[in-house]
Amino acid sequence: MGLGLYWGEGNKKNKTAVRLGNTDPALIRKFLEFMVQILGVKQAKLRFGLQIFGDMNPRQTLSFWLNELKDFHIRPTQFFKITVTPHRGVGNYREKTKYGVLTIHFNNSKLKKVIDSMLPL
Repeated sequence: MGLGLYWGEGNKKNKTAVRLGNTDPALIRKFLEFMVQILGVKQAKLRFGLQIFGDMNPRQTLSFWLNELKDFHIRPTQFFKITVTPHRGVGNYREKTKYGVLTIHFNNSKLKKVIDSMLPL
């Protein structure tokens, strides 16, 4: 399942990093399970990016994601600076992304090559 998530949602252009971004906490957790349990990535080496809109509270969104990922013992220090994108008026983005887009970052060129070799690219 993790490989399929990466194939569909992951950033495959970067040659040295494994990255996957999404708004769905369940999807993020499944990919983390793949990374940690199947690929053997140490949780402490994972980094996270969070992109939110200007009308969202950065502390609340960070707390939300930390709570959603508590089984993985993710710390606030593993997050990059939160990216705040100005919202552009009324839209339906609030229904789709209440807590922003979370991106998992793992820089390891060897692992990236292994994962890419499993995909029919």
